[in-house]
Amino acid sequence: MTFTIISPTDTQHYTVNWIEAQTPCGNIIIQPGHAPIILTILADTFLSFSLKTGENKKILLNRPGFLEVGRTGVMALINQE
Repeated sequence: MTFTIISPTDTQHYTVNWIEAQTPCGNIIIQPGHAPIILTILADTFLSFSLKTGENKKILLNRPGFLEVGRTGVMALINQE
């Protein structure tokens, strides 16, 4: 599954196994084939994901963001300082 992170200063592309985010309705884990959805990500939480290599990464969000989830890819819109 492709994962694109877009911020005002950078765009990053990854191939991932899963993505985990905190939303106003609780924790969500997104895997390949997930139903399409748009989500708000809470500020002061981690956006975590597992790369195809097995390495896990975390990004601390200091502001709210958004996830657009499709069947084969996810796009995160974040505004980091």
